[in-house]
Amino acid sequence: MSEKTEILAVIPARSGSKSVIDKNIRPMGGIPMLAHSVRHALDSRYITRVIVSTDSEKYAEIAREYGAEVPFIRPAELATDTALDVDVFYHALTFLRDSEGYFPRLVVQLRPTYPVRRVSDIDTMIERMLADETLDSMRCVAPATEIPHKMWFLNDDGLTIRPVIDDPPECYNMPRQELPKAYYQNACVDIIRPSVILDQHSMSGIKIACYIMDENYDIDTEEDFLRASERIRQSE
Repeated sequence: MSEKTEILAVIPARSGSKSVIDKNIRPMGGIPMLAHSVRHALDSRYITRVIVSTDSEKYAEIAREYGAEVPFIRPAELATDTALDVDVFYHALTFLRDSEGYFPRLVVQLRPTYPVRRVSDIDTMIERMLADETLDSMRCVAPATEIPHKMWFLNDDGLTIRPVIDDPPECYNMPRQELPKAYYQNACVDIIRPSVILDQHSMSGIKIACYIMDENYDIDTEEDFLRASERIRQSE
């Protein structure tokens, strides 16, 4: 890879978590949780720049302490519970382009809520994206324990249901062994081409590659936090 190939890591760390208060800066393994993602990015062989997008000056100070850049404070309207990733990344890319003339070849999303990662996975994903220019994005997935073909939506009447998937017809009545294997996105790493974000206003695009993992350490609950903490403790 050319030394001039710019690969940007963006760590989106808003301050308004409700499920686990201030989880993005809560201590885990002796450092604030977002610092783990900063370290993963800095340890990558390919990532050339690491920024944290946050709405909090306190979070920004912590991010800088661990080696990330914070070139802007994210606008409040992009730090709500309903704010979309694509708007957060669109803001980051356009800010860097307009203020610095900076435009990376790839953007790597490292969520601060995922403190347990192998840096080798990040680098392998980057290598695959660089090797295949037809890919719009790549994201981590893990095998699903539940089968979507046997899931249902509740209708508005609150009494009847309809299938989430009905292809093939009445697949919910088929043996699970005959149904295709399903995967869920585990939020570990996403890699996107900047043009997909800016031109398509999408975080995935059309041709999405997968990177299959066998674990999930995304933190959404107190139980998730304790499990990830124990995993880090065991690895020390």
